[in-house]
Amino acid sequence: MTTSSMRSARACLQISTAAAAILMLALGSIAQGAPTPGAITFVGTDSNIYYCDTKCAEPKCITCKAAAIHVRREDTIMPVVLADTVSEQGPASDSVYGWPTFSPDGKRIAYSAETHKQSEDSFAVWVYDLARSQAMPIFESRSERIVYLVWTPDAEHLSFLLGEPHGLSLVLAQVKESTPVRIVTTGMPLYFDWGARPDEVALHTLALDSDRTERVSLMSLTPTSQNVVKVLSSGRTPFKTPAWSPDGKHLAYVENYHAESNIVVADADASHPRSVVSLPVGENSFVWAPDSAHLAYTTAITPQDPTFNGIKLVDIATANSKWLTKDDVAAFFFAPDSRHVAFIGVPAEKPYYTWSVVDVRTGAEKSLGNFLATPDESTAYRYFDQLAVSHTIWSPDSSSFIYAGVRLEGSPEKALGYAPPPSAWIVPIDGSAPHAVSNAVLAFFSPVK
Repeated sequence: MTTSSMRSARACLQISTAAAAILMLALGSIAQGAPTPGAITFVGTDSNIYYCDTKCAEPKCITCKAAAIHVRREDTIMPVVLADTVSEQGPASDSVYGWPTFSPDGKRIAYSAETHKQSEDSFAVWVYDLARSQAMPIFESRSERIVYLVWTPDAEHLSFLLGEPHGLSLVLAQVKESTPVRIVTTGMPLYFDWGARPDEVALHTLALDSDRTERVSLMSLTPTSQNVVKVLSSGRTPFKTPAWSPDGKHLAYVENYHAESNIVVADADASHPRSVVSLPVGENSFVWAPDSAHLAYTTAITPQDPTFNGIKLVDIATANSKWLTKDDVAAFFFAPDSRHVAFIGVPAEKPYYTWSVVDVRTGAEKSLGNFLATPDESTAYRYFDQLAVSHTIWSPDSSSFIYAGVRLEGSPEKALGYAPPPSAWIVPIDGSAPHAVSNAVLAFFSPVK
């Protein structure tokens, strides 16, 4: 990730007052079907972190300190991104919370905190124990913003990126109070994935030293040291995140050789690498299917444009690829059962995104509605391949997914005026009515039931 991209914004597009009449409001009366299994966490429009089951009759605020509400606001609006609700109320708290992240076992939620006071600012990482209803501080800094949080697979360690003036630092912390943290590496950009244990990490970085070397590598960690054990690729590498397969048997990354880019799949220790896909020129992204037998991949042809040209699926055993969709997309997400892929479409000349789902086996595609995204969700979409190793929008039973935004019933042509407050929406993929959970700007499912 890059700190500049995290704060960037593009031209302002908001929905017109007339179009607002066709919005499905978060607090509207929508028939609810059978509850979806699993739990969710979301960032409310008051900048607090909430937790609930998918009925969410009474969301539990795990960061609230006062009854008053501070409506979250932004200085800029992105295209097809919701204009944040305007409120006359002042802040109820000096703290803003973000990046809620379930532990792999679903028992804890990590999140970031920013506290702004006249005398000083502070940035922190907290972990909330759901069974004990207790929050524990893990890290605090007076100057370094928390950019992104990732649990290690053992659920006992937490890693996060610190945004510094000249780059990013990857930090690893044991989930215990007052335990020293360690800086694993620095770089800009910096993408990573942890192995089955927190003693090995795959990295894609551009070093901050005078050589400014971009490379993909494996790093091994011991209690007292950390060393790069293998360099997998050096030089310009047009992708983001190297990633181990969910079963831990393979490692995938992109290698650039003489201006030709390839998705490479190797054994877990990076031995026996082989190319499975030759990629077109552009910025590439891929995501492992949960079955560990397939990768979905895509390419953005235009530099700095986060719009990708369709999605293809490759069988890593045969290296055979097929199209899942040829539509322009902003992001895509595998269901836990690997049967479906939800993707965000980018309709030409339209001020909104679309949700669709494609059946991986049959190729059948289903449209699930138009929407406006919040700035927080738009950031998550921009880095969807990195978030694939840490977050999920899918319910554990693969029946539904969740997002935060304003859902549209129609297809407005213009983008002017104000929109209603955004909500977290649970969308069944069978086409039944979506369920509005609560006002929210960012939402995720627990990875377990």
